[in-house]
Parts: sequence; structure tokens; C-alpha cells
Amino acid sequence: MEINIKEIFERANMHQIRSFALDGVDDDIDICDITYDQRLKEGKRLTMSRLKRLHKDNPIELSNATDEFYHALTVHDDVFTEIGMKIGARLLFQLLCQGDCTYNLQPK
Repeated sequence: MEINIKEIFERANMHQIRSFALDGVDDDIDICDITYDQRLKEGKRLTMSRLKRLHKDNPIELSNATDEFYHALTVHDDVFTEIGMKIGARLLFQLLCQGDCTYNLQPK
């Protein structure tokens, strides 16, 4: 079976690529037209609101919970950035090969 990478890029969008990379499925998903910035702000708003409600009487505990939350986000960001870079590199390599991959990757 020959893979036509050009057709894949013509038909794919970032949400489908993300879904396939993370979940391994190519489901029909709703396209989100909200900007990345708006999505991040909404996620932060909801989480911070909950943390503030849970720790309203203890500012030190709120600070600790906030620090742990941001640490977890940083770890997730690192992991998914690395996954995205690996996928991007593989796609780029496939594009460069265009079916006949005879590149010598060994140093001379």
C-alpha cells in the first residue's frame, strides 16, 4: 500500500493530527474555532477558580496547590511537545523522501 502524504496533508487538520497522535484513532471530531490563547485562558480560569474555592481560607495551601498545578502543566507540555516534534520530524522525513528514500543518514 502506497501512502500519498500530499493527500494526507490536503485532507488533514491539526485537530485530526492531534487526535490520531494522542489517541491512535481517526474519529470525526468537531473543529474548534477558538484561538489557542482563548482555550488556554479558559482552562486556567476554570482551574484557578476551583483551586481558590477549595483553599479560600488558606492562602499558603492555595499557593502550594497553584505551584503543583503549574508544575504538572509544565511536565505535560514538555512531554507533548516532544511527541509533536518527533511526529513532525517523521512527517518531514517522509516529505523529503517522496517515496524513494535513499538518504544516507550516517555521518561521513
